Amino acid sequence: MIKKIPIDLLVAGMYVTGFHWDQDVGSQYQKEGRVPDLKTVELIKAKGIKELFIDTERGLDVDAGVSAADIELEGEKQLQAYAKEKPAIEKSVSKTDELKKAKTAHSKAKGLIKNAMQKALKGDQVEVDEFKHVANDFIDSVGRNQNALACLSRIREKDSYLLEHSVNVGVLMSILGKAMKLDRQTLFEYVLGALLHDIGKILIPDEVLHKPGRLTEEEFELMKKHSTFSRDILVKSGGLPQASINVAYQHHERLDGTGYPAKLDQNSISLEGKMAAVVDVYDAITADRCYHKGMPPTVALKRMLEWTGTHLDKEILHIFIRAMGIYPVGSLVELDNQRLAVVEEVNEDQKRPLVKVIYNAQYKRYVNIELIDLSKKKEFNIIKPVDPDVYGIKLNDFLG
Repeated sequence: MIKKIPIDLLVAGMYVTGFHWDQDVGSQYQKEGRVPDLKTVELIKAKGIKELFIDTERGLDVDAGVSAADIELEGEKQLQAYAKEKPAIEKSVSKTDELKKAKTAHSKAKGLIKNAMQKALKGDQVEVDEFKHVANDFIDSVGRNQNALACLSRIREKDSYLLEHSVNVGVLMSILGKAMKLDRQTLFEYVLGALLHDIGKILIPDEVLHKPGRLTEEEFELMKKHSTFSRDILVKSGGLPQASINVAYQHHERLDGTGYPAKLDQNSISLEGKMAAVVDVYDAITADRCYHKGMPPTVALKRMLEWTGTHLDKEILHIFIRAMGIYPVGSLVELDNQRLAVVEEVNEDQKRPLVKVIYNAQYKRYVNIELIDLSKKKEFNIIKPVDPDVYGIKLNDFLG
């Protein structure tokens, strides 16, 4: 049985299968293996890890702990409870009508971020005025129909993670801030910071930034400096509100004080820092990266629910889930007729979105594309989220 235990219960002879917090710490260290001795136990504790998973069939057990199956059931229970609420989505135009403007803004943002990183690498000041225009474009697009930009944020290109991630965090911050009913100026400052939050990564050597395997202690300490680098670049560039700088500097801080670079606790992290943590984590764990495979969006939301209280703010995540829906736009889902479909738009009933049917799971072949509004066709239901790689489906072909 796989179960989660607190770090204080870890002893030599246990078989570790993974860490509770897998985005900043667990992904950087060996995830699986038998703990050989007390020295290794102390080394794991020194990483700041507070909970981890063990396999009781491959190593020693302990009476305490929670099974992975029970954790999964609890996450599903919470998600289904949120699904009963009306999503925080308003639309004044159709997704189709908004898509052209959204594509223009999205493409412009990628170009600006690429240019800004090149300037930062040379030590030049970053011109932030054009980013201000893009931030406003994102806010306006989300206000008209967030599904357009949300859909584009699911399009992933190989070797473009850093650019895409920066743009996507800007998109997701726009969506979250709108759902939180922030005033326009505040939302603008947060989105501006989100677009530039990872600019400091350009100063991390490629062999560390794109390393597919485990980082050494020294490499991980260097990687953690990117938040400080981002802050310093933005301060040097001038013209940015403090809230925008906070987004860049605090997006890896965690409520229990285990984050970086300043190890702030929940009372010291700004609202924008807490929001940035949620949207940054969501995009990071749903993307394929050099050291891990991305999760389906619904699975990611359940994992993030596990991390509330210690790492992520529960109320902010709750609002984020209401803003995205339990089946976010761009998700691949299986219907009860064995068809696979891409979520096109979230409806008032989160369990019954508008979907695009693309594949027959039984016969493993594509079908003629069909749009089905599950809120109107009650004979069809979503069974579960699906990993497109299981069927060799390239979602990019069906997005945008």
